Amino acid sequence: MNATDVVIQISEDGGTSYDVIGRCTSASLSVSMETRDTTTKDSAGWQENLEGLKSWSVSGDGLVTYSVGADTDGPNDLFTLLNNRTKVKIKFGSTTTDELDYTGDAFLVSYEQEAGVEDNVTYSFSFTGTGALTQAAVS
Repeated sequence: MNATDVVIQISEDGGTSYDVIGRCTSASLSVSMETRDTTTKDSAGWQENLEGLKSWSVSGDGLVTYSVGADTDGPNDLFTLLNNRTKVKIKFGSTTTDELDYTGDAFLVSYEQEAGVEDNVTYSFSFTGTGALTQAAVS
């Protein structure tokens, strides 16, 4: 799979319509599970664990532009999401039919812009999931 085909999309209307986060240069999905220590004196010196809480996050980087297309969200839109504490539905993955994507509710928890001397202005962001993340084929 070509990484160019992987996009991050957000929906502010509960998943009826999605906008791609525009001008991204990278996208990342992280899913993890904590464990609960169940070590006892009978464990023969080995730690034993059971499953615990699961969590997920989506992050990315991109090039800043303040004029984006109709179905694209840009840096100003991301700032608004964080500033208003807006919960969004987020999709991470391909938009090609029969490929997989991951969907869940999330809050934008960090947003940053960087502008070096004679360099591209870039932005980075991170969403933290709230509730389950689901995997499904794009239809």
